[in-house]
Amino acid sequence: MNHELTPIDIADKHFRDYRIKNDEIVPVYCPFCQGGNSHDKYTFAVNKHSGTYNCKRGSCGATGSFHQLLRELGEVTYKVKNYEIKRPKVNYIPPVAKVEPVTSKVEEYLKKRGFSKATWERRGVGEIDGNIAMPYYENGKLVLMKFRPPHKPQQGEKKGWREKGGKPVFWGMDLCTPSKPLLICEGEMDALALDECGISNVVSVPSGVEDLNCVDLCWDWLQTFRKIIIWVDNDEPGQGLQRKLINRLGAARCWVVKTERKDANEVLVYDGKQAVRDAVKNAVEVPISGLTRLGEVKAFDYDGTLRIKSGIRGVDTVMGGFMSGQFTIWTGVNSSGKSTLLGQVMLDSVDQGFSVCAYSGELPAPVFRYWIDLQAAGPNNLEYKFDDIKNAKVAHPTREALSKIRNWYMDKFFLCDSYGSVTDDSLFEVFGYAAQRYGCKVFMIDNLMTTVFAGNEKDFYRKQSDFVNKIAEFAQKYDVHVHLVAHPRKTHGRLTKMDVAGSGDITNRADNVLAVHRLTPKEKSEENCDTILEIFKNRFSGQQDVEIQLNFDSSCRRFSMPSDVGVKRFGWDEPTIYEAEQLFAAEA
Repeated sequence: MNHELTPIDIADKHFRDYRIKNDEIVPVYCPFCQGGNSHDKYTFAVNKHSGTYNCKRGSCGATGSFHQLLRELGEVTYKVKNYEIKRPKVNYIPPVAKVEPVTSKVEEYLKKRGFSKATWERRGVGEIDGNIAMPYYENGKLVLMKFRPPHKPQQGEKKGWREKGGKPVFWGMDLCTPSKPLLICEGEMDALALDECGISNVVSVPSGVEDLNCVDLCWDWLQTFRKIIIWVDNDEPGQGLQRKLINRLGAARCWVVKTERKDANEVLVYDGKQAVRDAVKNAVEVPISGLTRLGEVKAFDYDGTLRIKSGIRGVDTVMGGFMSGQFTIWTGVNSSGKSTLLGQVMLDSVDQGFSVCAYSGELPAPVFRYWIDLQAAGPNNLEYKFDDIKNAKVAHPTREALSKIRNWYMDKFFLCDSYGSVTDDSLFEVFGYAAQRYGCKVFMIDNLMTTVFAGNEKDFYRKQSDFVNKIAEFAQKYDVHVHLVAHPRKTHGRLTKMDVAGSGDITNRADNVLAVHRLTPKEKSEENCDTILEIFKNRFSGQQDVEIQLNFDSSCRRFSMPSDVGVKRFGWDEPTIYEAEQLFAAEA
């Protein structure tokens, strides 16, 4: 082929799901270790220019050049920047040693490992100079000879060796047919064990976990098999070999055998032939991130899903509450009240028993707290102090109410106090801590434009897109709901979903998009309210462009629906028995 591969080409073909951070391509899972048993994410990186790669997981540590990465991924026939990767021309030397029938010592050892004479003779196993001899054939020609002692190797003694100059192909490949699945194991003894159990379409790698040149040398032969089962040793080197084989052969046609025993020969010796056959029968497909059978997906439990009410009856009727694992965008022109309304939503979340965490890039912490305290107090718990500069009275929560309010939300309401200096990375670090340490379930980012993105500003919109992707990942990872304030492009008039500033991915990625619109005097005369909250998008219900009428009380900065009865009281302000009875009677 005359195609020049780049690191991006490899990412698109082999990584499926990846992100680009600075000069590095970072897939969700390392292609070598797949994140290990803990499924660790984003540990592997490829330089998008040079193609050098490494995995930061200590038990993996895969590293190398772009040429090595191509060979590991089976891309051995492509060109890379005018350098064509070709199989090196090697003059292999056929073995000269002659295999003899096994003597009693070798026979005793082979039988002890569970093999019958018919099995080892079918595989051509014999004896040379008192050692077990295992001939390797390719298309009927003897190409390699390997040896091992007929006993457990002593300390310092070689476990196996080969005649120099031979061609390292798979052991037993001439005995296999493409009409059946091919089983690849780690050593000749395991291949003998499987053959003994009636699984004859089995080969062994020639060099254990050390060398996989056999894949390159036997590439065309391997392509004739639609299904390949891999059974390697149940240890770290064996699992490393399994990962390499999967990457080279392609996960789509690979199955793996999982047992508690070390290898196939040990299963034969201790558990018997049927256990070996069952292990192969129960081989599992290689899991691929992002692909699953729909029938295996956990059924969605709407009633059991965590949903947090907004506190605005009309919104909750349409949306059914804000679902965990999702995020919502709030937009509106300047001074429309989007941040104020969202602060009220945060208080209502606290009132439902959820811990919340907010970031306000527009307000210093004391001012943010003052606004929240006004909303929590409500119109019946305010006192007014005359301000000489304004020449008017200014509302404040009463001292008694303020004390109760702050005790009420003290361990429930948290603030990312980094006014004007937060980065996207530091923001999610703080949010992650709040989710883990304090169990916060609702998060607020006010707003997108004040979030300082790390790096240069040339690709500002791409960074915004990356940022909302991080929000979505964060919401799903911690099973929380995130509210994001995003300013619109235009500064007056009614908005549409397309008026949100920045990348189009912002609203596409969001689960909900809401807009706040303050009515003009002329519009107020035509409506029974002073504010319209418009639901542009609700992914779950599919509803869109639904208008909710609201009125705004400037004294306590609260929004309410015109049809609301009475004044909402948060948990800190429990009504008396008499007040509760009166409220119940009014609602009835």
